[in-house]
Amino acid sequence: MQIDVADWPMVHTARPADPNDPEIRAGAGLIRPLETAARKAGVDIMLEHRMTAIYREAPNSGRVIGIALDHNGVVRNIRARKAVIVATGGSTGNINFRRMFDPRLTEEYCGLAGMPWSDQDASGELAAMDIGASLWGLFNFTGEFGSGITKPGAIGCQYGYVNVRWHPGSAVFDQARAIGLAVKDWQDLILVNMLGRRFYDETAGHFGYNTYMSANPYEPHSYLNAKNAKYNPSNFINAALAGIGDGHNGGGPIWAIFDADAVAREQWRPAPPHVDADAGFFFTADTLEDLARKIVMKYQRVPMPPKNLLDTVARYNSFVDAGKDTDFGKPKPHYKIARPPFFAAWATPVLHDTRAGLRINARCQVVDINGTVIPGLYCGGESAGGFSMHGLPRAICQGFIAGRNAAAESDVR
Repeated sequence: MQIDVADWPMVHTARPADPNDPEIRAGAGLIRPLETAARKAGVDIMLEHRMTAIYREAPNSGRVIGIALDHNGVVRNIRARKAVIVATGGSTGNINFRRMFDPRLTEEYCGLAGMPWSDQDASGELAAMDIGASLWGLFNFTGEFGSGITKPGAIGCQYGYVNVRWHPGSAVFDQARAIGLAVKDWQDLILVNMLGRRFYDETAGHFGYNTYMSANPYEPHSYLNAKNAKYNPSNFINAALAGIGDGHNGGGPIWAIFDADAVAREQWRPAPPHVDADAGFFFTADTLEDLARKIVMKYQRVPMPPKNLLDTVARYNSFVDAGKDTDFGKPKPHYKIARPPFFAAWATPVLHDTRAGLRINARCQVVDINGTVIPGLYCGGESAGGFSMHGLPRAICQGFIAGRNAAAESDVR
């Protein structure tokens, strides 16, 4: 009997789990036994079916009675015997939906956690909203805490999610296209915006405030915690997402700039399958001016002025000589960017979690804008809003609560 995570291949490698793999995840070891138990109990798992609508007895009143599905263009309606549970996984992949919460999250933030294996397309939220459901936890997208948006875990690829590297052999590697270059030391590069200008201390973290232990000591429910907060002005997310004056909300692509010496220090292999040059997420040139000219791709909405990049690197190299970054306070810059070839690798923030979603109560029942329960509709996981926990703990707990309560519902006649 298969009971261990190592009994199933990892989706990012298509190989058995390796205990020494820092990217190992126990999701398969959890879900596969549940799948086996569900099939044994007679559950019909319908693959390649997309839920397109949720039905109530009346458009905005009455009990939820079923759903509509699309299967390769064929529409089917399925009646709910007891209830419907929305567990469609969040909304970060839906650009217009996520921009309701943070208008800066424009299309260039395309390196979503879990993609291209799974997309958080807001389908469950939109279907529930169509029948009167309310959203909740919208501030969690812009609150400076947790891992809603992160620095990339790898550069030079589109999908730089901090917890997963896609490898050849994976079922989705043709879509992922590159493994990416993991950065061991952020002293080995500089980060520039699409105008070729630095904006940040590259060695600093995602946020400098409202993170774990930022208020120490912490007293639950006390406003006096603010007195104990330690504020650090380094904030990669707000710096990277800041506009550049071209009439758009988003900050545009962020590029890691480095040279041949950095490649040697990091022991990188700046070629496929490690980087994605074909899709425009990695560039190389013998001069910085040529490197700037080469950065042409669909998210680079304005050309990078070559002089900007040349001046930026020259200024940074002067900080290495002086031992002090007078622009952004990077601790004693270590290495000049001087030996060709030069490289530009995609290093744009990654959307990690969905923290906003459908409003639910303690029974995981979905409620409307007035807080009234929508009978027969439940929700759990990242489709539900108002929580800072993410991933398996949230999904397991809410899935258990929603499933237990939905199963206790009376059969719909």
